[in-house]
Amino acid sequence: MLNNFDAVLNTAGEKEPILLENLLFSLNMSLPLFIVMGLGCILTHKGFFTENYIAHTTNLVYYVLLPGKMFLDIATSDLSTAFDIRYVAVATGGVVLQFALAWAAGWLLCPDRSKQSAFSHAAYRGNFVYLGTALLRNIYGVSHVPSATLILALVIPLYNIQGVVLMTVKERQGRFRLSTVLLNVLKNPMILAVLAAIPFAYFKIQLPFVVSESLGYFQAATNTMALLVVGGSIRLSALKNDLPLLMRLCGVKLLLMPAIWAAMGIAAGLPAEQLVTLIIVGAMPAAVNVYIITDKMGGDGALACSAVVVTHLVSLFTMTAIIFAMRTARLI
Repeated sequence: MLNNFDAVLNTAGEKEPILLENLLFSLNMSLPLFIVMGLGCILTHKGFFTENYIAHTTNLVYYVLLPGKMFLDIATSDLSTAFDIRYVAVATGGVVLQFALAWAAGWLLCPDRSKQSAFSHAAYRGNFVYLGTALLRNIYGVSHVPSATLILALVIPLYNIQGVVLMTVKERQGRFRLSTVLLNVLKNPMILAVLAAIPFAYFKIQLPFVVSESLGYFQAATNTMALLVVGGSIRLSALKNDLPLLMRLCGVKLLLMPAIWAAMGIAAGLPAEQLVTLIIVGAMPAAVNVYIITDKMGGDGALACSAVVVTHLVSLFTMTAIIFAMRTARLI
């Protein structure tokens, strides 16, 4: 009897360090993002960043840095190690399903039509490129996680296509023209970068050193510049005014989406690494690209910017809970 009681106490004692470890892990992953965004906000407040500078920097990130980073990420990936028909099917189906749910959530939960495109965009598009890959590297203790390659090669381009479709339809007063959508998709610099990179990855063509080294500088600059732009665009008044809407958005993005990915992965019988990767895809806070693309395509940039900040803040808690749940289920 005493032995059983001691075992229960020991088990309870073990859980507390795990929970603390997960909390510190999530904080270490997310706080650097907030520090850089906060710096952008401070620099704007002090007059270092003007509205004109932020606009030009947004163009730099959107048309040059992000496409360069995306090209390098895909071109240097090994697609063959990530290809699994069940995994591909679940990933593709999950992207389509969460996009449909995000669109419906924007219509149901956001009465202001001018804000719906920003709401829906932030509800499905997560920060996997910046935060998700870092989480996976830390979880598995390796520099490259094979299951993440498919997300970069398949899911991220689909995010871009869906974003263009969403913004084109929503910001054209509901007039859907297939030719316009296709043209906008083909003109999107990130989609062009992915299409250009896939042959290099598929045929395992090594990039010339000069090209890879140059794009490596793009890769290093992208995160910093994108986060500074987001921080410089933060408007605390908009954050306060839209807080109830942002809380509804957090419920959809940070709780509903990972639950859907988990259910689909479990139903398909995916192995642990693939299941963990898909859950993390769903659990990610709104990507920095949400603000950049929404703002560039005529949506509510202020709401999109607030969504990036608030979902990252709330994700400190939701990601901790999700990671703890996955460890408890012995997935990681």
